[in-house]
Amino acid sequence: MAYLSGALEDERDFPTLLDIKAAFGFIPNFFRAQTLRPDLIDAEVGLIGTILLKEGALTRRQKEYIFLVCSADNLSTYCVTAHCEIVRMLGIEGPEPEQVALDHTVTNIPTAEKALLDFAVKLNNRPREVSRLDIDALREYGFGDEHILEAVIMVGLAKFANFVSFGLGTVPDFDSSRVARQLGLEPVSDQPEKEMNLPFGNFTLIDEGRVVSPVSVIDDDADLVERTRAGELDAFDELVRRHQQRIYRTLMAITRNPDDAEDGIQNVFLKAFQHIGGFQGASKFVTWLTRIAINEGVERLRTRKDVDSLDEQGSENDAPFRPRDISAWGGNPEEMYSQTELRHKVEQELLKLPAKYRVAVMLRDLEQFTTEETAEVLKIGVPALKSRLLRGRLMLREALAPSLGRRVANV
Repeated sequence: MAYLSGALEDERDFPTLLDIKAAFGFIPNFFRAQTLRPDLIDAEVGLIGTILLKEGALTRRQKEYIFLVCSADNLSTYCVTAHCEIVRMLGIEGPEPEQVALDHTVTNIPTAEKALLDFAVKLNNRPREVSRLDIDALREYGFGDEHILEAVIMVGLAKFANFVSFGLGTVPDFDSSRVARQLGLEPVSDQPEKEMNLPFGNFTLIDEGRVVSPVSVIDDDADLVERTRAGELDAFDELVRRHQQRIYRTLMAITRNPDDAEDGIQNVFLKAFQHIGGFQGASKFVTWLTRIAINEGVERLRTRKDVDSLDEQGSENDAPFRPRDISAWGGNPEEMYSQTELRHKVEQELLKLPAKYRVAVMLRDLEQFTTEETAEVLKIGVPALKSRLLRGRLMLREALAPSLGRRVANV
């Protein structure tokens, strides 16, 4: 669970932890990792209660958002994951917390809150550049001195929590549905993550001919699909030309083997041609085709000993990601990929990620599937997809940080 051996053998010996469990339904690993010093836990709980939980000038939403943007810029998987779920479970209205964490500037939050988060990011990443002009700018948005003081202290709290979790190797705590039930709240989604792409005996294929969605969609390939059904081979050739690069990249993302990807393309389009009569247009043709490619890629993994699985047995946290390079970074994978000179580096680092994260990032950020389409292709719920995307993007950004990041923030 952490790098240090704690002293937690009986929860009843730690009254503060019992209070936390009574209030939140669980004992965070952040505190479990510090049970060698109960006095430090007591002090930290008091600090967090006063700064984050106690009503003040800033709203709880504003405080959580500051914590999220700073933790994301510090690449703290533990803190971002935990507080994304906390935002949901508290029922805080607004954009998805992952979006706030990764790029608050494109969300629909009020302009004043964006300015507040811009200030927090600057203080977190470039503290020596903060000046009175930044404070005056916040005042122009209606923030008073108490608001600004609380914002500064929230940035410090985020850095403290991030660095403690880094140093102790703290593993993320939970999935949202379990903790929501413990808190007596409605879970974000009652749909569990479906087991897919199991590499051994329990492996299950996605039905390549099954209609998944009852709603018809607008599909740029619809005319070519209909012509293919009518026996026009030229129309199918055009579908192949249109999508072969996407399918190749999908197979590469799964197999990480150029030979398997090349051979797999032939099988994918052969299966698509054989089953196209059963495709009813309930999803886009490319979504359906990508499912076939994922099945093909995973079938090839099954024949290899060095299996890199999309297995969903266990939780998302079974093999935790613990960032080491905490350089600040800017942009997102999609923006970086749009720059030709960086594509090779992004693709190279993407292929080093665990399968379930690299495929999610590849489909959503590089192949431009929508969130809903990506979740449909992978046969998982949207909340589970967002969890994978968050972890995958953090892993990718850390890998790219040495060459693309700004200088390490001073602390």
